[in-house]
Amino acid sequence: MAMHRRPPLTVAPPPELLSFDPGEWTADQWWQSVELWGRARMAWVKKHPNTRTEIGTALDVLQEQHRLYEAHRRAEWEAG
Repeated sequence: MAMHRRPPLTVAPPPELLSFDPGEWTADQWWQSVELWGRARMAWVKKHPNTRTEIGTALDVLQEQHRLYEAHRRAEWEAG
């Protein structure tokens, strides 16, 4: 049976790009912090094409941003 392996990580991104912390991305509104973080992640991914990183691809960046928006929206809805 063939085993498919991912290539090893080739470049390590800055730690602040790995997970979203609103305190590191100060803005007036929460969503602006997410936008700043997402743009920084996307710029980093575009600067390192064809490399395997913990951030993933441009699509992974967009999916993570969408996941954050949905989780925030759900939390606000549940809070009432």
